[in-house]
Amino acid sequence: MSDAVREAKRHLMRAGLLSGAPDEGVVPDLILRSWRRSIGNSADSTLPSQKFDEIDTDSILRRAADPVLDRWQDQLVDTGTTLFLSDRAGSIVARRASDRGLQRKLDRVNAAEGFDYSEDSIGTNGLGTSMVEGRAVYIEGSQHFNESLSVLACAAVPVYTPSGLVIGSVSLGGPLAIANSLMVTLTKEIGQQIEERLKAAARPQDLALAMSFMRYANSRRPTVIMDRESLLANTPGLPYVSVDSHVLLWDRLSAHNWAVASTARWDIESGAVAVTARRVVEGARDYYVLHFAPVPRDEVPTAAPIGPSAHGDSASREAAQAAVTVIDGPRGSGRASRALDARAGRGEGGELEVVVLSTDTATPWSAVADLLEGGRDVLVRRLESVHDHEAVVVATLVREHRAAVAAGRRNQLLITSCAEASSPEVAALVDHWGIDARTEALSAAPDRIPGLVRSILDQVDTTRRHSMSPTALQSLMQWEWPGNIAELTATVTTLASSVTASVIERHHLPEHLQRAPSRRKMTMMESAERDAIVEALDRAGGNKSMAAELLGIGRTTLYRRLRQLGLDDGEASL
Repeated sequence: MSDAVREAKRHLMRAGLLSGAPDEGVVPDLILRSWRRSIGNSADSTLPSQKFDEIDTDSILRRAADPVLDRWQDQLVDTGTTLFLSDRAGSIVARRASDRGLQRKLDRVNAAEGFDYSEDSIGTNGLGTSMVEGRAVYIEGSQHFNESLSVLACAAVPVYTPSGLVIGSVSLGGPLAIANSLMVTLTKEIGQQIEERLKAAARPQDLALAMSFMRYANSRRPTVIMDRESLLANTPGLPYVSVDSHVLLWDRLSAHNWAVASTARWDIESGAVAVTARRVVEGARDYYVLHFAPVPRDEVPTAAPIGPSAHGDSASREAAQAAVTVIDGPRGSGRASRALDARAGRGEGGELEVVVLSTDTATPWSAVADLLEGGRDVLVRRLESVHDHEAVVVATLVREHRAAVAAGRRNQLLITSCAEASSPEVAALVDHWGIDARTEALSAAPDRIPGLVRSILDQVDTTRRHSMSPTALQSLMQWEWPGNIAELTATVTTLASSVTASVIERHHLPEHLQRAPSRRKMTMMESAERDAIVEALDRAGGNKSMAAELLGIGRTTLYRRLRQLGLDDGEASL
């Protein structure tokens, strides 16, 4: 590559994004656009890719691409070229090199499995730029933004799913000495072969859903088309979709009685966005069309603050009331977290001490009083564990703390309780103080589960390697969770440590979660049918053909009923 290209790149980096274009014919427009993006994203221009992560060797993309890459590796032997496959994030997930000497050269610039070759990370390159541009690209020498790649040339194309979404990219690269434009033709052919395998592996209903989506793809109205396993959104609808939102939206759709009302309406994002959904039945399948619309700001409900109103109270009385916060709810429902949120919302206070009460040990109430007197914030957990004779001591502690705060002390006393599980004396005491906020059992608030799962994974999976598929999340939302958040935390922690794949699928879940009954209210006939199918599957060891024989029905009928009754184990699709 001529020095003119390298100098044009250096000039752009020195002069900035607002500088004029280089002389016509020196740098193709596509390369110039990519350089500008690379500079704007602060992509590294000197060092090889430094970002590395483990790859999923059993992903949908790898399963479709591996046979194609293997076949082409045999055909390209002794050509000095290398095949690369990246996922949609730009990480190299597969590499097929002609010989070991070439592999060592590629390893020196970290052009290897697991390294990030997105345009955001390393600038203009085949794998990353082809996905951004959405078309085939040919990049050689100094056209690469990163100098470590300037001795290479590559052709690359994005790889699309049957629904038209980019799932990754494939590239054919090699030393500058062997570069030629035929590489683009070969790469297009390889990409098409991978896409054909993706299409062959897709469920028929996914292809039908993709065809239905085409009616709305260019609409300016935020629109989502979905069924239980798949979700497609047009560009305005993208801000409203994620794995979490797929699960929450499906839970809403499943709970709606479509026989009574053909349209469902509800609000999301604390009332800021209105959702309108309708069911579409085409032949033996059905799917849902959802439209999203912002709610005018003056119509969005506002949450009442925790604590008493200031109207009619003196400042000292208000401070005294706010000095004690009571959060009531069943054990394991997030009471302590809600109390700490309330503490953070008030802003002021001392260092925090946590006291966990138990029916088996005496509570050092005098030590709690000393902590409060010393200016510490104190969180007293599980007041329902207090014995009747201690109620007077607790009442005195609260009364004296409120009096001290009214006189100028600024710390807080936080209490979690469960009135239903408390003795009459303690329940009366909580009622006298007033409950500032209530928490619900997970079974009563399943829409909390996706956010909790994400939070738990962030804490226990510090590498951020794991995510959870929509169908796995749906199963978690269907379970009753008698142990509430503690049970959910233990379950997710175990999955994060035991599942080697990057995506936790439904089949990784414990058996009782895979078979959790749907939250949709079933008829007596449906419940009996579901129980019979579960028993047949258990007796058949999960073999669906054998289970169908035991039930005296066809395998196709069994698959349909599994899907309708929420027992199918299909995972997130393309």
